[in-house]
Amino acid sequence: MEMKSAIVARRSVRSYTGEPLRESVLDGLVEFISGISPLHDSIPVDIEIYNRDDFANDFSRSAIYRASDFVVIRSAKNAKGYLQNVGFIGEQIILWLTHIGIGSCWVGMAKPKKHPARGELPYVISIEFGRADNAPFRRLPEDSPRMKLHEVIMNEISRPEFLKILDAGRLAPSAFNLQPVRFFTADHNIYICRKTPPIKNKKFEDIQQIDVGAAMANMFVQCDGECVFVRQSSPPNPPQKCIYEYTMMVKE
Repeated sequence: MEMKSAIVARRSVRSYTGEPLRESVLDGLVEFISGISPLHDSIPVDIEIYNRDDFANDFSRSAIYRASDFVVIRSAKNAKGYLQNVGFIGEQIILWLTHIGIGSCWVGMAKPKKHPARGELPYVISIEFGRADNAPFRRLPEDSPRMKLHEVIMNEISRPEFLKILDAGRLAPSAFNLQPVRFFTADHNIYICRKTPPIKNKKFEDIQQIDVGAAMANMFVQCDGECVFVRQSSPPNPPQKCIYEYTMMVKE
């Protein structure tokens, strides 16, 4: 399976066999992470792989840990866009795992049991992964429980080649499957927005900014990285009840 195919195939896996992964899989993941493309390369990020026992020892969570392994993402928090950067990085990891046949899911409720050590970056979010227990990958985009494309695109598509990129963004996972990411296009650009959250709550907004980064990662993979994401100081006005996030400039 190619990385692009993983955009459709990926599903959130919450049941695992518990079977340990081969060392070659974990080594391959470490190698992939070492060359991953961040959204903001100026924001320090630390990515660490835990086995189930070590994760359960260091993190608290209301559910039982069934995955064999976990990716823990830490990041500097003093820069705008750090949450979107984490989502962008984490979703690429999930797509890589999917393309080699490994199930995964974002873990939003885990919390470190102790404060970070001196000099350690603060914890942001985790991803659990392992051999899925009876959770086949998806074959068709319509098998995904997502809004229809016309529900997340806020105007007519300016270029027909944007269709597959926008559909990739639509298929990205989001917390509680609320799908807050919206798009509109003009000329050679895709504008990425986020719906104004239904409740004013910082934690909720933080999670939805990670969702934005995940959608952008899908779009990045779909166009083979032939794009740049920028934050314009004077972007076009976003649709009503939406917050502007980024402009995706697709290379000719």
